[in-house]
Amino acid sequence: MKQQSPITGLSQIADQFNGILCDVWGVLHNGVSAFPAAIDALGTYKARYGKPVVLITNAPRPSREIEEHLRSLGVPRACYDSIVSSGDVVQADLRAIDHAKVYHIGPKKNHSLFHGASFDFVEPDTADIIVCSGLNDRRVEEPEDYRSHFEDLLKLDLPLICANPDIVAEQGDKLVWCGGALAKLYEEMGGRVIITGKPFHPIYDMARAELNVHAGRALEKGEILAIGDGLPTDIKGANAQGIPALFLTEGIHAADLAGDAEAVESMLKAEGLQAHSFIGRLSW
Repeated sequence: MKQQSPITGLSQIADQFNGILCDVWGVLHNGVSAFPAAIDALGTYKARYGKPVVLITNAPRPSREIEEHLRSLGVPRACYDSIVSSGDVVQADLRAIDHAKVYHIGPKKNHSLFHGASFDFVEPDTADIIVCSGLNDRRVEEPEDYRSHFEDLLKLDLPLICANPDIVAEQGDKLVWCGGALAKLYEEMGGRVIITGKPFHPIYDMARAELNVHAGRALEKGEILAIGDGLPTDIKGANAQGIPALFLTEGIHAADLAGDAEAVESMLKAEGLQAHSFIGRLSW
């Protein structure tokens, strides 16, 4: 993929692609408010070209809950065809384990991740696996608060399944810590970590299958555009899959880029990544 100059709207490249895999948090909303221009861009793409849009998110909850959240923020169903979440992938993995004993790290609101699976919530000393869906309370905690707890968990040699690989996410005008930050710390301390969301292939396999259903045929990777604001997740994942990527520079990396094209090119090069094109926020 060739590095390109910034674009001013999706309309400049839309006709090059027959399907879109679009990130959610940081692209369609910031956790508090929806981005109308992004909603319009996806809706216009679908209406004008009749081509599918599948949302692909590292949220650690089933896609039906993501849809409810989007509806509450004013994101209409008309601007996308379906959703695939990291929660969907982890849920499928849990269903494949016969009566797993799970030690869960994360808020209770993420317990829907386990619906439909045969498992028991247990304390670490009797657990088979750790499932991390996020910090227990990201309003007041940060990853370093978990270091001493992880030292105890490492003695048990438990693998950690990360249900949300994002390191940080936008929450209004702030950045908050996500499950990926805990997984990174656990791995750095010597723990075994399993990640199924972006940038790894399981979530892309599921999302591409959804996209193919709505396209009515199997799309080649080069026919798909991945849209996202996270270099270590969205852009790295798209690159690994051989899918062209549209990088949104006013998301989680905004403070380091400030809309400067040279800074974007420099950051991509430093990370060993490529973008088909880049833009501030998604618009038509």
